[in-house]
Amino acid sequence: MSHAWGRGCSMKNSLILTYDLGTTGNKCTVFDSRGRELMSGIVPYDTIYPKPGWSEQDPHDFWKSVVTGTRQLIEMGLNPKDVAVIGLSGHMNGCIPLDRKGDVLYNNIIHSDSRTEKQCEFIRQHIDDESYYRITGNRLDPHYTLPKVLWLKQHYPDLYKKTVFFINTKDYISYRLTGRMGITDYSDASLTCMLDLHKGEWAYDMLKTLDVDCNKLPELRCSHETAGYLSGEAAGILGLVEGTPVTVGGGDGACATRGSGVKNIGDAYNNFGSSAWIAALNHAPVIDEAARIFNFFDLNGKDMVVCGTVQSAAAAYNWAVDIMGRAAEEEGWAEKASGKGFYDKMEAMARSSSIGANGIFFLPYLMGERTPLWDPNTRGAFIGFTLFHNRNDMIRAVYEGIAYALRTVLDVYRENRLSFKDMILIGGGAKSRLWTEMLCHIYNLPVKVHPAPGVATSLGAAIAAGVGAGMFKDFAAALDQEFETVHAPDPEQHEKYEEYYKVFRTVYPDIKPVYDRIAQLREQQ
Repeated sequence: MSHAWGRGCSMKNSLILTYDLGTTGNKCTVFDSRGRELMSGIVPYDTIYPKPGWSEQDPHDFWKSVVTGTRQLIEMGLNPKDVAVIGLSGHMNGCIPLDRKGDVLYNNIIHSDSRTEKQCEFIRQHIDDESYYRITGNRLDPHYTLPKVLWLKQHYPDLYKKTVFFINTKDYISYRLTGRMGITDYSDASLTCMLDLHKGEWAYDMLKTLDVDCNKLPELRCSHETAGYLSGEAAGILGLVEGTPVTVGGGDGACATRGSGVKNIGDAYNNFGSSAWIAALNHAPVIDEAARIFNFFDLNGKDMVVCGTVQSAAAAYNWAVDIMGRAAEEEGWAEKASGKGFYDKMEAMARSSSIGANGIFFLPYLMGERTPLWDPNTRGAFIGFTLFHNRNDMIRAVYEGIAYALRTVLDVYRENRLSFKDMILIGGGAKSRLWTEMLCHIYNLPVKVHPAPGVATSLGAAIAAGVGAGMFKDFAAALDQEFETVHAPDPEQHEKYEEYYKVFRTVYPDIKPVYDRIAQLREQQ
């Protein structure tokens, strides 16, 4: 396995160790009691694709990444005696069945898996979509946990009977660290779509209707509560101190919310990565009439995170510039189609075009789309080519198309009477000045760039752990985030973008029949 390690400022007493188990790897990070990153490393692991549309990961790889990452941190100078508490984060929507001994009975069926269309239809036969959305705060969708549980029950009934708990990614690591099985937090429980968000408990009546055994669901805790203490066995393997407290932790979306700098009701942030989302802190779920946005609990187990997701953001950008970059490399203007210099070149080319990309529009729906369309059939497109256009216009259109797609998410919030004073930007896209300027003008909101946009999820796990360990009074008082870069919207540029955005909004409805016909052709093959 390869590792990417970086060192920050000098260490102090009372350190927070976090494990953030993402889709591609585990980021192991050490923070001081002021929330400053001292050292970190990423240990990658694989995703298994047994069939088209299936996505699995071996939970044992999660544990191996914890072991490897911890040992690497110790080699870098971490003193295990200085670790006051361990915090956890993990990707959501998964499904890991454990037996009575704590053995994994089936690989984690992760968030990107879409094998459960038939199970979704089964659910729909027993509860209508509107009622399901109102109870769970989420659409009925194959990517969530509930249909995955039903899939295992249908295809592996003996395995289902043996299962003592269905848990999520970070919960498995919690068990391996403490020996205590069957504990989860409210944020992860929310996106199992088995939780009644209004009552803050498992949706017992709905699950009884679907013949799901509620005894197989883990105990619900707040993310800052103590799940247990590092066992002697785990301490020996990791090289840490037995008895170190381990907090319950949270799902990656909830951790990113607090790590972004969101502190108060009404604060919002935009996580710009391979996919991208806009999320805001609210007192209660927002039940959108068209079910375009979804909801999950905050780390405090009381408030709600309201979220809307664009399926392909940086993923669509990388696809486009990879194709154009390879061509550019062959033409000799780019020495290598990778690295920071290459992306700076692409940004410069986009700037050389004008607002509106001279009339070219890019639809970034390369993997279908979630908010606001929720259409798996929709696909990417370039619209408006003429002989006048060049590569600069195409690249500019890619930047703008992804920004417009995010704006459609923001519009849903505004339709539901949620308005924001500004937008915090985290993730890889936050490193691009053009992205941040463009989003600022298109949103018509001040955009604040996180000083460490790639560390927000780990920092959220650290905040929860710090609250649990008594380092921070509460979540609002945990950290005062300083934003070094703040962009203010320019009215003139906003008006120009608005003209093109209005056209962008008309493209999908007009070509949706074409997308549906293409989907029919694929089914016939």
